[in-house]
Amino acid sequence: MYITEDYSKKVLEKRKMLKTQLQEERKKGNFAYLKYDKLIVRENNKSNDKRKREISSSPHDHTQAKKQVYTPSQKNRRNAFDVMRSRSNSLSSYTADNNY
Repeated sequence: MYITEDYSKKVLEKRKMLKTQLQEERKKGNFAYLKYDKLIVRENNKSNDKRKREISSSPHDHTQAKKQVYTPSQKNRRNAFDVMRSRSNSLSSYTADNNY
């Protein structure tokens, strides 16, 4: 089933007559199409090159030195094995220091 089958005979005849003009306009380089029983013609803009972004160059003078990431010292950390080992024993023998 084609979309042209939905048009009336009057519209189909009009479209058939406009088809030759449509081909001529396309040969000229214009953007043309049929919309119902009308021929729509637009000039073909060659501005497809402008759709790309322009290349931006970043400044090389303002580069900052990377800062070193601070890692907490080992003495502030608790050894997980010591904590778990003491928990596996009774609570009375829990000897881990409470310095958080």
